[in-house]
Amino acid sequence: MKSEKPLYSVVVTGDSLAPEAMKLLEGACRVVFAGPYPDPSKLAQLLHQEKAQGLILRTGKATAEVIQASPDLKIVAKHGVGYDAIDVAAATALRIPVLISASANFESVAEHALGLMLALAKDIARMDTRMHQGFWDKTQYRGVELFRKTLGLIGFGRIGRRVSQLVAPLQMKILISDPYIPQESIPAGIQSVSPLENLLKEADIVSLHCPLTQETRNLIGDKELRTMKKSAFLINTARGGIVNEEALIAALREGKIAGAGLDTFSKEPPDDLRRLCEAGKLVLTPHIAASTDAAFTRMGVEAAQNTLTVLEGKPPDKNSMANPELLETKG
Repeated sequence: MKSEKPLYSVVVTGDSLAPEAMKLLEGACRVVFAGPYPDPSKLAQLLHQEKAQGLILRTGKATAEVIQASPDLKIVAKHGVGYDAIDVAAATALRIPVLISASANFESVAEHALGLMLALAKDIARMDTRMHQGFWDKTQYRGVELFRKTLGLIGFGRIGRRVSQLVAPLQMKILISDPYIPQESIPAGIQSVSPLENLLKEADIVSLHCPLTQETRNLIGDKELRTMKKSAFLINTARGGIVNEEALIAALREGKIAGAGLDTFSKEPPDDLRRLCEAGKLVLTPHIAASTDAAFTRMGVEAAQNTLTVLEGKPPDKNSMANPELLETKG
């Protein structure tokens, strides 16, 4: 039997959650939607007003002001895996666990990364545009085969591993750069490369699958782009801040790399995409790699489950925590 009065107050940044997620929350929680990309100050006011005990972050930022706004806040749950928009240090200082939807969207993002690779190699976006304009460029077209090319994966978590599986029929050589992956956990036939420069020199396609941290911010800049082959493609379905966009614009203009497929950007939505669009061969999508019906449902359900777990006083899954040290120390 459901409680007549909700036990918990949960704020969600966005305008909806999957019905399956709402079904988990209803009865136990009063859910308040803050709308997409809410201003942090207004979001903080809403959390304070609602005496929120849970925050599910779909879009926007959970700044220190937001996290400190409600003295009752017990959980920040990310609707997805990237938590760079959450001030984890501020949450940790208040002993508030930050949990991600760890296994929700890796399939969708991996498929999107492969889609960007194919779109660049086969020039699908430009050929489609030309056909819609009435042109027939058959005699001028020359595409690129991915068969037995070298794929460099920067980051080898769930998404990177799935990408390596998806390209298996293409018999690509797989190189990875991930200092946090033990050698014994790397599948046979995949080579771990260090330093990063060695991967960049050899790869025909460089695909980013690492989180945005202080260590990885601007990981791909002018030096790294100039190290890559002039025929190489860069794929980014991770976080925009990993790539220095000004350096990328220069590299594309100067022909230092052949093209890029980007789903994430330093500022979202970007203020002005014109300079990037005019720089060279690009396939762009608006941070939608995880936006499939199946992934949306899984992200919502995992975020709801993580929220309820903490609010009900149960121990959270350490593998889903951005601040697992809270489980290792006593308050």
